[in-house]
Amino acid sequence: MLYQQTVNNRKKVMHFHLIFPVHGFGRIFAYPQLIFAGLLLLSRTSLAQPVSSPQTFSGRITETPSGAAVPFASIAVKGKSIGTQADENGQFKLTLNQRADSLLVSAMGYQTTTMAIAGFQSFQAVEIVLKPVATQLTEVVIRAGENPAYPILREVNAHRAQNDFRKTDGYEYQAYSQLAIHISQMAESFRQRKPVQSMLRAVEPKQGGKPSQHVPLFFSETVSSLYARRQPERQKEQILKTRISSAGLTDDRFIAQFTGAGFNTLDFYQNTVSLFKKDFISPLAERGRVAYTYFLADTAQVGLHTCYEIDFDPKNERDLVFKGKMWIDTLSFALVQIDAQVGAAANVNFMKQIDVHQTHETASESSTVWFPETTRLTIQVAEVVRNTFGATVDYLSTVRQPRVGQPRPVGFFDQEVQVVEDARNASAEYWQAQRQTLPDSRASEETHALLDTVRNLPVFKFIRWAGQFVLNSGYLPLTKGIDIGPVFSLWAYNRIEGNRLRLGLQTNNAFSRNWQLSAYGAYGTRDQVWKMGGEVNFIPTRQPLTLIILKSSYDLEQLGFRTEDLAGNPLLRTTSRFGRYRNAFYQNETSLSVQRDLGVDFIQTAGVRYRHIDPLFPAFRHPLQDTQQTAFQSSIWGKEAFLELRYAPGRVPTRRVTKRRIQRRATETAPLLTLRYTYGTAAFEGGSFGGYHKWHFQLDHTLRWGLLGRTQYSVQAGFTPSTLPHPLLQVHVGNQSPFYNRNAFNLMNYAEFVSDRYASVSLEHKFEGLLTNRVPLIRRLGWRTFVNTSVLWGGLSPANRTLIATHDASGQALAPVYSLQRDPYAEVGYGVENIFKLVRVEAIHRLTYRQNPNVTPFAIKVSFQLGL
Repeated sequence: MLYQQTVNNRKKVMHFHLIFPVHGFGRIFAYPQLIFAGLLLLSRTSLAQPVSSPQTFSGRITETPSGAAVPFASIAVKGKSIGTQADENGQFKLTLNQRADSLLVSAMGYQTTTMAIAGFQSFQAVEIVLKPVATQLTEVVIRAGENPAYPILREVNAHRAQNDFRKTDGYEYQAYSQLAIHISQMAESFRQRKPVQSMLRAVEPKQGGKPSQHVPLFFSETVSSLYARRQPERQKEQILKTRISSAGLTDDRFIAQFTGAGFNTLDFYQNTVSLFKKDFISPLAERGRVAYTYFLADTAQVGLHTCYEIDFDPKNERDLVFKGKMWIDTLSFALVQIDAQVGAAANVNFMKQIDVHQTHETASESSTVWFPETTRLTIQVAEVVRNTFGATVDYLSTVRQPRVGQPRPVGFFDQEVQVVEDARNASAEYWQAQRQTLPDSRASEETHALLDTVRNLPVFKFIRWAGQFVLNSGYLPLTKGIDIGPVFSLWAYNRIEGNRLRLGLQTNNAFSRNWQLSAYGAYGTRDQVWKMGGEVNFIPTRQPLTLIILKSSYDLEQLGFRTEDLAGNPLLRTTSRFGRYRNAFYQNETSLSVQRDLGVDFIQTAGVRYRHIDPLFPAFRHPLQDTQQTAFQSSIWGKEAFLELRYAPGRVPTRRVTKRRIQRRATETAPLLTLRYTYGTAAFEGGSFGGYHKWHFQLDHTLRWGLLGRTQYSVQAGFTPSTLPHPLLQVHVGNQSPFYNRNAFNLMNYAEFVSDRYASVSLEHKFEGLLTNRVPLIRRLGWRTFVNTSVLWGGLSPANRTLIATHDASGQALAPVYSLQRDPYAEVGYGVENIFKLVRVEAIHRLTYRQNPNVTPFAIKVSFQLGL
């Protein structure tokens, strides 16, 4: 049948929506990391130019020819996101803090009228007359028995390319961003604690003497310009001005990258909407009917647009889905407004409720491209520890002066995120001017004043100290700019060293933003050997980013379980110093490397390394010249030079010295590619292996499947066409500990397999509650299932196999070192994570080479991960 409605024919213009003041986020008492989760919510809003004095216009809106009042007409300033609405008698009043040339007035059933106001005096009464007009909507065909919302959603999908600003050749806009984090929802027993009472008493005078309901932890404002083009795909954000007030965070230049407009954009035209690195199914997704039930409620006037009002409800509230309403323009089938909510039932840790309010508007009167004009996101964080407190994260943004169809040249996008040098230099008057279009800009200044009070309270000084301890992996502040620790590594015990005592020092950002120094010393009571190490990191330039790293160390290592393979896992790094220490060796290593950004997506690293390896076992054997005897050698000297090229789109390029690991944007799913070439020479007492070559390739990628979860996979391959002792070849990383290591083959023994040519695939699929959300007794627990597999192909040349020592000089058999044959090494795992929101338990089966001695064909391994 035919679904039609008569509405006014109107132009599409910018309009004003009332946004309530923001609140905040907290949880620093229990988990300081949640502050950074709040920082990953990024925003965009508008720039405003102040005028010397405000102008106020009032008047009445009538129709012709009757002269009757037109109730609830919309009045907007042409070209600006400022406006108001007439009352039931057609009366209106509009105050302008910005210069304006004309007003656009519209109402349902009337032509849009433009009225010039240049030269009008303040408080001058105006009368605006509208002419009635009626035209027909585009026809929407509904099939017999079909949900009336479905054909509208099909039209939304058909018009997606012309409505979504991301589908244009290029776009740019200016933005103002505001992010607030507050402690809230304090339990009464927690509120009565003496440290909390002292905090509340200090805050109350700043809030007019009223009992405090919110205690601010963080507040930021950012003015930025964002540019993007589609072919080739590039994006750049310039952080022009930023102001950050915090009760604990200090490195505001680094944090500014996470509070800009482009880091995380809520785009409901995408099949998934990314929040906190979680992929929520968009109600506008192409296959949204799998996750949602839709209901066409009515038609309604939203600003100057007549819209279809569609309700959407999740089919399973435990899934990563929204609930709410959206308004679709009846002529262009563009999203005009959406109010979406994620409830407490969703399988997301620590989140009590998420509310999204977003309005869209065309880039200009003549444009058909729509931008997310206003976005407000409010997150209520539940108690992490019972009977303490919750938190609120409030993010508000608007877009101003959007432009489309004029992409900047490729060379313009030399950096993804650029913080200008004077970004932190802006007066209070400047920020007040940026906030003047917001309904309550005074609340922002009050929040800044409260943060100054909170920051100096003794309880928050302790919290700041505790937070830095956790985030710095157990380091404690010793003096300004210097930390001591880590506490977790002060003592360990293993068969070689006996009691291992270790102490280290490192500098922090208070010492320098461009230098980081660290050093440690360790001593074993059994081997009575001093170990030590030091590292110097220096950033000489940030545009492009250049990082120089000098490291030197002498320490005990374990073949097939090196410390460098555990850098991203603090638990394994600490526990790795315990145990039997099979195939142990002392290593003296010095390396110098230079890392530099090559444009937006590429990172180049070059370096040299010297190593002296002194194993506690025969490293290799070789025949003595002119004799029938075989000599067993241990010590190896090696020198290497390497060159690495990494393709990493979507990363944050301006990294802190202490955070060299690549930081990806929350919504980015592009692959990471790494190619590394090494040339080296190796020698031993009385001989040399000459020069050798090594090649290594790695691909890391994440695939998102919406409701079905996400897949992470890694492909690696390498080749060493040289004859070398096996400690210098690829000793595949095993794991004989009870803890899961995602960088290892978890049922492979240490140094069990060695290869000079290899290829591997590791794959893990997380169902994100797809299965457990539908099991009645389990779904309340928030558990999530996953499966994974690791497969390794490899081989060893006959020359390299001959070098492996099978017996020591006394004839005693050594632990065998194997090479892979025709069959690959393979293991599969499955399990449950998010147990108590922290624990992951995995069952792993070893499928091949089960006949090797002392192997573990099946094991249960545990790991810990804190996340949403």
